[in-house]
Amino acid sequence: MPNNHSPQFAQIVYALPVDQEFTYEIPEQFEEFLCPGYRVIAPFGKRTLTGYVVKLASETKLEKLKKIEDVLDPFPLFSQEMLALTQWIAEYYFASWGEVLEAALPAGINKQSHRQVELVENLDMESIYKLEHLTEKQKVILDLLNRVGSQRVNQLEKKLGKSKFNYSLNKLEKEGLISIENKLYSSRINVQYIKHFQIAESFNGNDDFEKKIKELEKRSPVQVKILKELAGQPAGMPQSELLKATQSASSAIRALLKKGLISEEKREIFRDESIQYELRENDVVHLNADQVSVMKQLNGYIESSSFVPTLLHGVTGSGKTQIYIETLKQVRKKGKDAIVLVPEISLTPQTVSSFKTHFGNDVAVLHSRMSGGERYDSWRKIQSGKVNIVIGARSAILAPLQNIGLIVVDEEHESSYKQNDPSPRYHARDVALVRGKMNNALVILGSATPGIESFYNAKTRKYRLLQLPNRVEELPLPKVEIVDMKEELHKNRGKSALVFSERLLLKIEEKIELGEQIILLQNRRGFSTFILCRDCGHVENCKNCNITLTYHLRQHLLLCHYCDYQKQAPKICPQCQGVEMAYRGAGTQRVEEELKQYFPKIRVIRMDMDTTSRKGSHHRIIQDFRNGKYDVLLGTQMVAKGLDFPKVTLVGVISADTTLMLPDFRSSERAFQLFTQVAGRSGRKGKQGEVIIQTYDPRNHSIIFAQKHDYLRFFAKEIRERQELYYPPYSRLISIEFRGKKEHQVDQVANEFAKSIPPAKFFRLLGPAPAPLSKLKNEFRYQVLLKYDKEQDPNGSRIRQQILPTMKKFSQGNRQSVKIALDIDPVDLF
Repeated sequence: MPNNHSPQFAQIVYALPVDQEFTYEIPEQFEEFLCPGYRVIAPFGKRTLTGYVVKLASETKLEKLKKIEDVLDPFPLFSQEMLALTQWIAEYYFASWGEVLEAALPAGINKQSHRQVELVENLDMESIYKLEHLTEKQKVILDLLNRVGSQRVNQLEKKLGKSKFNYSLNKLEKEGLISIENKLYSSRINVQYIKHFQIAESFNGNDDFEKKIKELEKRSPVQVKILKELAGQPAGMPQSELLKATQSASSAIRALLKKGLISEEKREIFRDESIQYELRENDVVHLNADQVSVMKQLNGYIESSSFVPTLLHGVTGSGKTQIYIETLKQVRKKGKDAIVLVPEISLTPQTVSSFKTHFGNDVAVLHSRMSGGERYDSWRKIQSGKVNIVIGARSAILAPLQNIGLIVVDEEHESSYKQNDPSPRYHARDVALVRGKMNNALVILGSATPGIESFYNAKTRKYRLLQLPNRVEELPLPKVEIVDMKEELHKNRGKSALVFSERLLLKIEEKIELGEQIILLQNRRGFSTFILCRDCGHVENCKNCNITLTYHLRQHLLLCHYCDYQKQAPKICPQCQGVEMAYRGAGTQRVEEELKQYFPKIRVIRMDMDTTSRKGSHHRIIQDFRNGKYDVLLGTQMVAKGLDFPKVTLVGVISADTTLMLPDFRSSERAFQLFTQVAGRSGRKGKQGEVIIQTYDPRNHSIIFAQKHDYLRFFAKEIRERQELYYPPYSRLISIEFRGKKEHQVDQVANEFAKSIPPAKFFRLLGPAPAPLSKLKNEFRYQVLLKYDKEQDPNGSRIRQQILPTMKKFSQGNRQSVKIALDIDPVDLF
């Protein structure tokens, strides 16, 4: 190809599971401005897709190149820093670069083409079924197109099934009965505009304007009203406000436009999140001695303008949020930007309120419960530099800030920072550290119960360790009491199961009488965890997953919390026709029902996946509880994290064993973190907090150390076990999952894959074996686990070289029936 030393070719990646860059010719009209970071429209096979330009070249050895069709944006959406970060994520987490770039953008803004099918000529049903040379499926396709009109290929396939579908389409196209064309569809989310009106320039301050007013007064008093309203607003008014202020109709505006008395302008607007954040008084805060000491060190790190990874270990209620705020003030004084990550959407309103109190409109929010338009507009504010502080959940780490000086990862131990599915399966905490290094920024990982790996990194001086060992205002830590539920059962002989111990009921009654509030944690939703037939032992399982169905009382339904399969709960056993159906285990619904039996007037609000599915529901529940509308906040683990309620003096853990029994090497760590975190919600504003943990295993070390708020001794025990078993932080893990409809195929591919990985001394290969949840969403699951030595392969490059050839070999083979997914540094092994 010719070379005139100017970039004529672009390397483009797509949001597809294809680890490859594709070369395109740049049309002359785009040569002058096109650079890496732009979104473009380009042909890809039979489709037209949105792609991302990642590199330019002035020469190539390839011939007969396709051309870029269009450039979607007036400026590049990705900076060089974001291109470098997303490339690192793609390489480290075995994702395609295009998938990572798409994950960094608001969903719904990309254009793409779809293959559209339509009949070449109208055919009635009788004519279709006279075509004897066609198969039944081909006739069904024609009949459907005749009745409903043109359809996307993927829609048609969904309705009719995959069996012989492509063959049937190709046959019908060859017969000339249908046409299949690529049609480019616009993005689902776009910039929103409003109509804005003002007095026409030619009439501003003009005697003619007064004359027109007098002329219109008798004939069109409504138009006069509009003119006078606009005359008092030199900057003009949006149409909605103008109509409301003048109580007029849009026809009056149109009439004034026609007369040339007013002018219309289309103005871009930003859709704000619908949640109204509660701003507090911006009082002067007096830091205690611990906080002053921590801030002195953090200020030194900020002045150095270098990458400093810091672990802030502070007990619950020690004022970590205030440290984040004070640090951010110093960072903003230096003109730099910041990202604050929170693990749960439920924490976002509280965190945003704290930061908006101090930083006003300089704060943008990004999380998945925002509408598409809200998220897009928030992203545009960040991208254009209108705001300098971003607060959000996991994906906010990919926010398009330009000059980052601080990244905060609050509750850094939380597993929700890990993206499990789909690709890219990144960990936001680890990406925060890489992005901090790229920007020479301060990174603060904060937690009362740091992850074992994070604390180990602090102990080995990979991170700086800062500590807040005391609660603010010298408040005491809550008193934690352990109740042995085996003894409770012994006292209550004849009862098959107990939800509440006598001690917890007594304390609930005491707090209600004092007008104080209570948080109850039950880490299972629904009424019962399963239904059991007492006659034959039959348990109702999900038809798609290897798991029992959860009973939900109000709809009398059995639900699967993994695939959403549901069915009516049986009144008689489907196996033996017995009528003795027992409800085993207790979910949040059952806890609520039993609580109301003991205390009929008690006001309870639940916070679990069933009650927080609607937009804004987290915020509403938290606000209502804080405002005293309820006595008890009952929920799953989302009630354990970061929430601050002044009147809560009692926390009850209904069943500690739910978390402890999970078959994962991190189950003890998760249990300790959960119990310590939920205990920290109690007694935060001057009153002694109390915690009651109900368990059938009162000697478990996670419970004992949580009772004493003793993280250091818990860490010491846990780290010894990790070393003995060669688990992180002494090794790194890679989980390779195989999924498919037919178990024998999944087993076969998993074994072939494992055998194809060349052995080496620096890693161990475990498996393949069925995953703990061996069937999920109607697919069988097998796992291979790789443990590799951090010392011999610190950045994971050697293990990637071992796996990549096998991945390429299996992805190129005809193995669509078995999906393969790699999870680097998995946080759970389910």
